[in-house]
Amino acid sequence: MKRRATFLGEAVFGFVASLVAAAVALTLGFVLPGAEVARIVVAGLGLVLVLRAIGRSNEKTGRIVTVALWLAVSAGVYWLDLGLAGYVAVHATLVWLVRSLFSYARLTDAGLDLGMTALALCFAVFAAVRTDSVFLAVWCFLLVQAAQTAIPALGARLAAGKAADVPADDPNRGFADALKAADDALQRLAARH
Repeated sequence: MKRRATFLGEAVFGFVASLVAAAVALTLGFVLPGAEVARIVVAGLGLVLVLRAIGRSNEKTGRIVTVALWLAVSAGVYWLDLGLAGYVAVHATLVWLVRSLFSYARLTDAGLDLGMTALALCFAVFAAVRTDSVFLAVWCFLLVQAAQTAIPALGARLAAGKAADVPADDPNRGFADALKAADDALQRLAARH
């Protein structure tokens, strides 16, 4: 059983990763153009986050395939030249997808993580535009991402309250029951693996 992540631990990791990202960006800035430096920092941070999500998971199957697919998609996106916004969005989506596959058993948890990732991107873009600082952009992104530690408990609370919140005479009760049954079935499938 892997050690459970805490907000403080994730925040410290985010601070250290932000320092490293800023140092790498500063160092590479002397020899490469700014757009290339940004792509290298984004890809490096994405790889670290993917490996961290896989490493924290109890799931043993699919690790090598996931990393290989991440590398292939990352290389493909690099050569497509989507622009920095598209490049960052693809990498954030890949990190979210890997974390969702390896960390969550419920769709509500993955949905909460997707919302958190979008919010983290908004804060990172705001920090990057306002300060022009790699450190602050990465720090804002990772600090919001540190809230992922609360997702399993919040998701369980939301999933448990779905059927109870719908009155018995409500016409949407059937949908709430079906949603709960589907969520329970996904949990059982995830527990088998």
